[in-house]
Amino acid sequence: MINELIEKTNKEEFYQNDNIYLINTKSEIGEHNVAEFTFIIEERDIYGNMAKSTLWKIISNRTIEFKNFHNSNLLPYVKIKIIENHPLLWNFHEDNYECVLNGFPEKPNEFIGDLHFEFENLTGNWLNLNEFIHNIKEYYKMNNSTTISIPKSVKDIFEKVCLKHKVEFNIENIKKNHKKGYTNRPNAKLLIFGNEEVCPNDYNLFQPYIIAESFMVTKIE
Repeated sequence: MINELIEKTNKEEFYQNDNIYLINTKSEIGEHNVAEFTFIIEERDIYGNMAKSTLWKIISNRTIEFKNFHNSNLLPYVKIKIIENHPLLWNFHEDNYECVLNGFPEKPNEFIGDLHFEFENLTGNWLNLNEFIHNIKEYYKMNNSTTISIPKSVKDIFEKVCLKHKVEFNIENIKKNHKKGYTNRPNAKLLIFGNEEVCPNDYNLFQPYIIAESFMVTKIE
């Protein structure tokens, strides 16, 4: 059923004539972290008149997070896609590198600026640098050293920028598999409400999304 919903929302006529509205969300914190998202799909004829209205429910199992469902009307992000390789999944799929940055950069604003630029270029602005390095003045500067924990795919960014700013970059530990704890989620997938005619899915323009291990769809006529 989920393939039916994906195929339906990705048709050109759906974007031109129809729409999908979020009408309810429900989440349960527990062993399976189940979340439910209820949508109404309105289908119109070529004259713009209402032809059909149906209810659909997306159920995500072992849900990790969902964001950007700020409005019930999802336009222009109506094209559903499930992605298994995306920056939002790196933290759950990849080895985790615990690194130490020794030496505070002489030009901290340029240092952070270079990191932001590299992050946006690599991750499409989906990952927030502040999640990986923070307390710059209160901790890093005071101690002339800081420890960061990062997914493998962003390691080269930190190495590159640290080298430029003469900050020593050392990998202290690599956490794999179950040693990653909660973030060991190799089956995590991204269900995104996107529209690559407006913006590619690998760049963040606040497309609604759900990260979970599995998805199920039911249709209510």
